[in-house]
Amino acid sequence: MSETDSFIQEVTEEVRQDRMFRLWKKYGPYAIAGVILVVAIAAGLNWMNHREIQAARAVGGAFLNSDMTSVDDQEVLLGSVEGAAAEVAKMRLAAAKATEGDVEGAVALYDEVAASGALSDVYTQLAQLQAVRVQAASLATDQGEARLAPLVAEGAPYRLLALELRALIRLNAGETEAAHQDLAAIVRAPLATRASRERAIALLASSGGDLAELTQ
Repeated sequence: MSETDSFIQEVTEEVRQDRMFRLWKKYGPYAIAGVILVVAIAAGLNWMNHREIQAARAVGGAFLNSDMTSVDDQEVLLGSVEGAAAEVAKMRLAAAKATEGDVEGAVALYDEVAASGALSDVYTQLAQLQAVRVQAASLATDQGEARLAPLVAEGAPYRLLALELRALIRLNAGETEAAHQDLAAIVRAPLATRASRERAIALLASSGGDLAELTQ
């Protein structure tokens, strides 16, 4: 390489470095600020995730440490949680009230959960089912059937349990034929568990149903 070429290369390098220095001086602070922002956001998200995990653990611990059969415990639990967890706590309180014989109080809580819209359909329909179950012995047949109508629809998450409950209400009212139709539907249902089929067959047999029709 000649001296001229060497000199040109050195000048070119200095010009390039000078340009880079000026660009860094102009835009460097923004680049640093961007990096700091990314790190701050990541740290903030980690902190928020940590808080959410800790909060979830606290709520889970509150549920696990409360006596499900104690109305007092469940009332304390309900007062210590909020949001969707509070709706679940209401269902536990309702179950405790039903166990102690407070059917009216239990039904009121189940209905409140079902009407709140704070939980998914799975929980909402469970609350509706439980509201009917705890008062089934005293519920008028038409009222029971009306409340169970959306729960026995095809695709409903608790359809088979709702059919079984409707059959019991109908048997209690002397509507044997309609009850037997519900029980037969349970036995023939592809998704029915062995336990649900056995209960349906036992109810059919004890109420004079024709078990031979189930194989047809």
